[in-house]
Amino acid sequence: MRKNYVLTDSEYKDICSLVYQNTGIILNEEKRKLAYSRFSRRLKALKLNSFGEYCDIVRAGDKNEMTHFANAITTNLTSFFRESHHFDRLVDDVMPALLKKPSRKIRIWSAGCSTGEEPYSIAIAILKKFPNIAAGWDCKILATDLDSKVLETASQGLYKAQGLDTLDDPEISINWFKKGIIDGVEYAQVLPQVRELIKFKQLNLMNYPWPMQGTFDVIFCRNVVIYFDQVTQKKLFSHFSKVQNIGGYLFIGHSETLKGFDTDYKNTGRTVYIKER
Repeated sequence: MRKNYVLTDSEYKDICSLVYQNTGIILNEEKRKLAYSRFSRRLKALKLNSFGEYCDIVRAGDKNEMTHFANAITTNLTSFFRESHHFDRLVDDVMPALLKKPSRKIRIWSAGCSTGEEPYSIAIAILKKFPNIAAGWDCKILATDLDSKVLETASQGLYKAQGLDTLDDPEISINWFKKGIIDGVEYAQVLPQVRELIKFKQLNLMNYPWPMQGTFDVIFCRNVVIYFDQVTQKKLFSHFSKVQNIGGYLFIGHSETLKGFDTDYKNTGRTVYIKER
C-alpha cells in the first residue's frame, strides 16, 4: 500500500536550506511538488515516517545518503551537440590557438556533464577536425557531475539510437557510434577512440577547493549556474578562473551571463568568454 506523506511548510523550508547548503541549487515554491516527488522516494526506501526525519539524516552527513540526496534533486537535461555554435567555435578558433602551445598538452573540463553527451560531443568535434590529435598531443577531457547515477550512464557511452536523430550532421551517428539491438531496442555506443579521451569523475562544485591537479585550457559549464543564486555564481566563476590558464576559454549556457560580475573573463560573443588575467 502506498504511503501518503505530508510535507509541511517548515519541512520544505528545511529541505530548501539543505539543498542550498549542499548543492548550491535554489528551490522555490514552484519546485515543491518536484521536491516532494523526489524525496518521498527516499522516505519510502528508508522506511521513514516524515520529511523531518529525513532532514535529520541528511543533516547528520551520512555519506551514502548524501549521494542519494544530491542525485534526487539534480536535473539532467542534455543532448548531443546542444548549442552547436559552441562546438564550431571550439574547433574553428579555440583549438587552432591551443595547437600552437609548445607543451603539446591540452586540458578541457566539462563541468556538469550529466549523462555524457556534452563531453562526447567535445571529443567527437575535436577528432573530426583533428583526427591525429591523440598521436601527437596529450589531449584529455575531464567530465564531472554531482549526480553519480548519470555518471554511470556517461562512462558507458551507451544511448538509445533515437537520441541521435536530431543531429544536424547524420554522419556523426554513422562514423562515431556503433549500433546494436538490446532487448529489442536499438542502441548506439560511442566508439572507444572517443571514450579514451574522457575521464568521468563525481564532483560537487560547492566543495571547493577542487581535487584536480593542474589547470584547464577550456571549461564548459553550460546550463549549470542558472540553478544558483548570484552569490554562488560569483564564487563559482572566481573558482573557475583559479583553475584556468590565462587565454583559456569558458563556455556557458545560452541563458547564462557573466554580466554584472567582476571577473577575469572577457566576453568574446555568444556566451563564450576568454580569461584575460
